[in-house]
Amino acid sequence: MMWERYNLMAQNAMNQGKPQEAEDLFRSAIAEAEKLDAKDPKLANSLNNLANCLRNQGKYPEAEQNYKRALEVRQKVLGPLHTDLIGIYENYAKMLRAAGREAEATKMDSHARAIFMKK
Repeated sequence: MMWERYNLMAQNAMNQGKPQEAEDLFRSAIAEAEKLDAKDPKLANSLNNLANCLRNQGKYPEAEQNYKRALEVRQKVLGPLHTDLIGIYENYAKMLRAAGREAEATKMDSHARAIFMKK
């Protein structure tokens, strides 16, 4: 499956310190994931991965857009309190902290903690 290939190649590029290559490959993975069933977790995973890549490059506004979309996609399928949201909230909080937005990061941490406590 093309999604898996793009995602794996993107992860390898990240590990090799090639963030722009990884970014391009994550975008390709997203394009492939958008062709799948809306309930398939691959789209949210790809959006989260791209957001992490963008965060690592200091591209915070675009990273934030992708974290928000990943949360939206995942919530639509699984509901607002599913444990699969925790990782996205935690990654989003890291980006907010890196951008100097501590109060907002604390809110994301609180969302993650609330979900964890309800499981």
